[in-house]
Amino acid sequence: AAGGAPSGPVARGGGGIDTQSSGSTDSWRGDKDTYWEVHKLKGGRQPQKDFKMGPYAHTMRKDPETGKLTPVGTFFVSPKKDPVTFVVNCILALVTVWTISQLSWGESFFEKRKRVIRERIRQEYGLPKGWEHEIEDDGDLELSDAAPGVAAPRAS
Repeated sequence: AAGGAPSGPVARGGGGIDTQSSGSTDSWRGDKDTYWEVHKLKGGRQPQKDFKMGPYAHTMRKDPETGKLTPVGTFFVSPKKDPVTFVVNCILALVTVWTISQLSWGESFFEKRKRVIRERIRQEYGLPKGWEHEIEDDGDLELSDAAPGVAAPRAS
């Protein structure tokens, strides 16, 4: 890079890292005041997190006969201890109940979807009610070798 070309991608007007004057690309690691997090743990490891589960954490129960401690999980928690999860679960339950209530008895979601699509097609093309029952499935359709959009050759 003696010809004045930058050593890496640089925005217009400069601002790139000049590796020639710094001596080494890792010289910034020596600045312990600015980058103290790098020197906090050996090997650049991230600090370990506290994986406590809050109100859902296991509680240790002591067996009165043996004196051993066993962890006991918590599945249900009062809304007072975890209000956010309680509100989210209520919303999920309400959405589920509402979705099911929108279906007719014995109708699956996919059957309703088919019915809605057929009704939209009927309205868009001005078809009479019951138009889909007039379509007969007489078996396989005959396939044509002609490309779509190309007129078939006329016999003279």
